Amino acid sequence: MKTVTKRLLVLLAALVVLVAACGDSGGGDTTAAPGTTAAPGTTAAPGTTAAPGTTAAPDTTEAMEPVTIQWWHIQNEEPMLSLWQELADEYMASHPNVTIEITVMENEAFKSALQANLQAGDVPDLFQSWGGGGLRAQVDAGLVRDITDVAAPWIDIINPGALPIWQVGGRQYAIPYNLGMVGMWYNKALFEQAGVSAPLTTWDDLLAAVDALKTAGITPIAVGAGDKWPAHFWYSYLLVRYLGQDGMNQLASDGNFNVPGALQACETMKQLIDKQPFQDGFLAATWTGPDSESAVMGTGAAAFDLMGQWAANSFKENAPEGEVVAVGDNLGWFPFPSVDGGAGGPKDGFGGGDGFAVGKDAPDEAVDFLGFLSSLENAKRIAATGTTLPVTIGAASAVEDPNNQLVLAGMAEAPFIQLYLDQFFSPAVGAAVNDAVQTVFAGTATCDEMSTAISNAWAADQ
Repeated sequence: MKTVTKRLLVLLAALVVLVAACGDSGGGDTTAAPGTTAAPGTTAAPGTTAAPGTTAAPDTTEAMEPVTIQWWHIQNEEPMLSLWQELADEYMASHPNVTIEITVMENEAFKSALQANLQAGDVPDLFQSWGGGGLRAQVDAGLVRDITDVAAPWIDIINPGALPIWQVGGRQYAIPYNLGMVGMWYNKALFEQAGVSAPLTTWDDLLAAVDALKTAGITPIAVGAGDKWPAHFWYSYLLVRYLGQDGMNQLASDGNFNVPGALQACETMKQLIDKQPFQDGFLAATWTGPDSESAVMGTGAAAFDLMGQWAANSFKENAPEGEVVAVGDNLGWFPFPSVDGGAGGPKDGFGGGDGFAVGKDAPDEAVDFLGFLSSLENAKRIAATGTTLPVTIGAASAVEDPNNQLVLAGMAEAPFIQLYLDQFFSPAVGAAVNDAVQTVFAGTATCDEMSTAISNAWAADQ
């Protein structure tokens, strides 16, 4: 699926209503955490049906066959790092024949490792998926399993508006757990110090804020251009503003990035880059880790940041202990500003979500485990971490962070939400977008050269 369509609005409206009702009453080094075998428990008796991840009457006839599930995820920061392990341990405790072997990786390391495994035909049973073009390519290559039928007994606990991003041809190949929208996270104290008022509703407001912050001796913006994808958020959002939904679909259809709207998006981005608003070393900076985009924001070394709903937790986790200032009441959020003359609406959004695809040879127990993660109780536990916006019906009531409530409201007001470009397009074209945007950030390519490079990558991928 190439866009998040009107079906998503049903989900978003429902989530905001639930949050309102509640108000009335995420990298480091690659690590592996192998699953352990829990003490024996009970298993489902033959002929009985249990909810996902639950147990029915004990089987007194024969022991269940041992099953191993390989689970690759990218939640390498707390609290999600520990929570994923905790949930795996709980599932194994109630399913003693199941061992879940967890491999945890940082985002970019995950992408590289997964690509190598997929090329070798060695597909993890469960692995991080953003849906879109990447999932379509995996389906076309026969690397993932159609789970439509095996997930049917429990999949209705997930709001149907969220599911299509992880479908291909109307069939389900992955299950989401998080869906959100990128926006502006800002340090309220630094804005006040520079005399800047939020929200920045127009692009001119944003440029003026950059000037005011620099005059006050404050670095305006943090970005981890070394990881490439954080930089692509700026270009992508401007594409959405200038092209709108129809123009984005046209890009997906013909791959021509040399059209006026796409070139204008790049030139507008270059307006910002030319003001030199970013922290020192931004071209080598990653999203997480020491001296990263997250750490710069967390310590108050920059005033604002364009990032998804997981940002607040990363600011806290990556700043050195005792140096976190962009947190709690000092942290705010507002939508990406509008631009003049664009075909896109001022409230159109840009974002996506997280889910887990099921490898081609994965056992049924892997799908059952996804049902366990998706249960209302566990979805609320995940949402309560403040790192995700859940897709399980009813779980949005557990979103307590006021900024993430603003993200939910922004999504509900968005007539159209564009999926991340490095997921919207095929993996090859998505990588080309990230690479090309970085060259403009580095000042080594013009907008014409950047647009041509992406167009050529699209043509080569056909």
